[in-house]
Amino acid sequence: MNHFNVGWVLTPNEYQVKLLDGLPQDWPTQVEPQFAPSGRILKPEEIAAAAVYWLSDESRPISGSVVELEQYPVIGRNPTKRGD
Repeated sequence: MNHFNVGWVLTPNEYQVKLLDGLPQDWPTQVEPQFAPSGRILKPEEIAAAAVYWLSDESRPISGSVVELEQYPVIGRNPTKRGD
């Protein structure tokens, strides 16, 4: 059995929550690097694509893995650093 660590994903609900928090409608294009170091938030279809692979026979030889589907384990998070 493998495990996914899913980070921040731009779901319809997440989009609406951020609007209710007072962010502008185009907030996903303005996410600062300290929150999304790759320059954008993951999309649900990217998580789905990873899930399809890990459910397929191609991944069968791999077991007991933690799959990091978020940005910080690789890049690291520094919440005090601005992306200026």
